[in-house]
Amino acid sequence: MKELVTEFYVNKFNFYKNSEEFDLSFVPAILRRRISLLDKYVLSAMNSTYSDDVEDIVLSSQFGEFERLIKIIGQYTENQEVSPNTFSGSVHNFAVGFFLLNKRKTIPYTALSACEKSLSFGLLSAVISKYDNTLFCYADANKGINNSLAVNLSKTKKENSVKYILKYEKHKDTNSVFGDFADFFSRKSKQLITSDYSIERVD
Repeated sequence: MKELVTEFYVNKFNFYKNSEEFDLSFVPAILRRRISLLDKYVLSAMNSTYSDDVEDIVLSSQFGEFERLIKIIGQYTENQEVSPNTFSGSVHNFAVGFFLLNKRKTIPYTALSACEKSLSFGLLSAVISKYDNTLFCYADANKGINNSLAVNLSKTKKENSVKYILKYEKHKDTNSVFGDFADFFSRKSKQLITSDYSIERVD
């Protein structure tokens, strides 16, 4: 039986974990005050790995704008109405749309959530994207879980890019967490194993 593998290259990588040191200088000051903590994690990670040749974006998050949703429910329960600004900021793809609006770029994007597999499935979605150059971002800011990472990846090799091989294979009792992904793409480990696939760096 032929082994199912996918090759891809990582051009840029960055992550934030329990950090308040965000670089949001590219966001107008008047708008900076309106964005949530999750938005800060998403925008900072994406901006640090963005390049002009990015053709699409994949954003994944397990909890999304949880705090904003709670606020909306409270508003509706008490007043039978919801603030339009609060609602527009609560949708899952808000941060990506906000980011592209500031970049003045029109490209397709995907926003997804898959419970505890949101990070691994989000990355997989980016790897198998039909586009050559994809920007993947994962972020969560809820109940003390505050982190984000972004990977600028492509199907073709570029200057200073690093090659990776993804193998489709099941691994029972495997629960990869954010730190595993951060360490792997920071080159602290050579292999990443999830419940549905493994990835190996090719030096």
